[in-house]
Amino acid sequence: MRRFALLLAPLLLIARPALAGEDALAAQRTIFIELRPQAEMGNWSAVAPRLAELDGYPLVPDLRAAWLRRRLGPATDEEMAGFLERHAGLGFARGLQLDWARSLARRGEWSRYLELYEASLAGRDDTALDCLALEGRLALGPDPRLSEDALAYWLSAYSQPEECDPVFEWLGESGAITPALRHERITLALEAGQIRLARYLGRPLGEAERARIERWARMQSDPAGQLTRPGAYSDSEDDRRLVAYGFGRLARQDPLLATERLPAFAARPLGAGAVAEIRDDIALTAARRFLPEARGLLGQPVRGENLLISEWRARLALRALDWEAVLDAIAALPGEERERENWRYWWACALAETGRTAEAEPQLGRLAGERDYYGFLSADRLGVEYAMRHVPARPDETVIAALAARPDIIRARELYLTGLYGRGRVEWNAAMETLSEPERIQASVLANRWGWHSRAIRTASAHGLYDDLELRFPLPWQEDFLRLSERVSIDPTWAYGVARSESLFMPDVASTAGAIGLMQLMPATGKATARKNGIRYDNRYSLMDPAKNIALGTSYLAEMLARFDNNRVLATAAYNAGPHRVERWLPEDRSLPAAIWVESIPFKETRGYVRRVLAAETVFAWRLTGQPARLSERMPPIAPRAGDDT
Repeated sequence: MRRFALLLAPLLLIARPALAGEDALAAQRTIFIELRPQAEMGNWSAVAPRLAELDGYPLVPDLRAAWLRRRLGPATDEEMAGFLERHAGLGFARGLQLDWARSLARRGEWSRYLELYEASLAGRDDTALDCLALEGRLALGPDPRLSEDALAYWLSAYSQPEECDPVFEWLGESGAITPALRHERITLALEAGQIRLARYLGRPLGEAERARIERWARMQSDPAGQLTRPGAYSDSEDDRRLVAYGFGRLARQDPLLATERLPAFAARPLGAGAVAEIRDDIALTAARRFLPEARGLLGQPVRGENLLISEWRARLALRALDWEAVLDAIAALPGEERERENWRYWWACALAETGRTAEAEPQLGRLAGERDYYGFLSADRLGVEYAMRHVPARPDETVIAALAARPDIIRARELYLTGLYGRGRVEWNAAMETLSEPERIQASVLANRWGWHSRAIRTASAHGLYDDLELRFPLPWQEDFLRLSERVSIDPTWAYGVARSESLFMPDVASTAGAIGLMQLMPATGKATARKNGIRYDNRYSLMDPAKNIALGTSYLAEMLARFDNNRVLATAAYNAGPHRVERWLPEDRSLPAAIWVESIPFKETRGYVRRVLAAETVFAWRLTGQPARLSERMPPIAPRAGDDT
């Protein structure tokens, strides 16, 4: 309860009253917050006496949903069915429906499970739910299509969820899994590197199949040792696949050794098509590791081929400061790709660097009219002002008042203000689908007034409201960002740029990798950073406290800045990809312009992240000071990994 109050407090401070009877609504909100833990514990006797105080409050169904989730079972099935039907569009419905479905399956209530599955759960790309439906069909049988449908899930390169085990066991017992099908699945698993699964699948088969699997296992663990004698492999389809798989692994482990070994295997057993793919893998690995041989391995530009190869020709030419080669590489890109902003910028730079200034300047001028990373870099090259173009949205108070009175938007706001952020986002997004374009623009203004910045930014950006910089680049938790950034001697504009890029200022958001909160810290990183900086850290939920997350995030940024000699470009990349990777990406023997280094970051995600953070920081500097900090001044050269420049 205390943790929840910590999360809620800053939101209540920044939210603006927007509805009639706001005081009454706020009082009901407080009661809801008090009662929700009781409902979640299944203690309806503590909730029921106070329901009269919540008369008309939009989140009352959420209390019953929390109670039903705790009380899943035969006694609540009938109520659950009706409850979900009445509240199908609300934020809790999907999760509650899934929990109920799994409860029905555990209890063998297959008729009801299948009814629910067909009505709402099929087609969600959830293999566990699909396999439970197959098990239900098996239990209720007979079903002439069951074997065919179940085999479609069984025939996978990867292990399937344990919910699939009962129907897969039935397939085996019924004889539906023939040796040929088992061989086919083993091949899929082997090519996906799933040796353990292949061994499991191969147990019922003969010695020859098990020996085949062990050949693949040896190739997986030691491709260099296995790819020494072409004569050890036949022209069979399986050997061609095995050797191609081995060279794929060797290309990633040691691209130069793969280059040396490949010719002997080219004619037999591989063939021209496989060799071309392997050479691309070799070249891309060499390029991403910045090996001296990489440019030669990438070959000459040829239109219409592997796009990644073409892009890396341009990136390596940039790292070599070979501007004529940059022009050749960009010219060879497909037309649509060539028109992307990054390549337009580097084309103009290459023109300027090769003495064709008259051609370069108009192109840089067009780019400088944009308010983004390449626009700022272009303006810096030309020595002109940034095109900030702040145009505040025009509030239509009549429309805003009508939106604020809509029951679906009232519900979304209450979910947000009571800390049920994820459900609030679901219901806000659903409400936006019912609005006209002008109404959505006003809705973004309304969300901004409430301090619900993620919805304001997303809604504005999705519907053409690009130029209201106060709305799209807000300054929430400003006192914390300023104070905590100063404490560790970093620019608060940088911290703001990271927070906006990481979370859009959502204090609860968690990434698929497990990073949490405003500045998206992994729990292990948060704990280690807290220990180093004397910050109290109770558990991973500490990262959902905005002030604590900002304290930890700014401290970690400062740590990365110190590690990379005060170079915030490198520190920003390290915040996203990790410091060890960034150290591997440093140039070998001479400094590089920071923009070129950013363009050649091997990870697409990190390239985009660094550009996004630096551009956002530029806008936040304008928001805080009224003057944009020049981007190029915050991008010092990238020093080589070791030694002095040569």
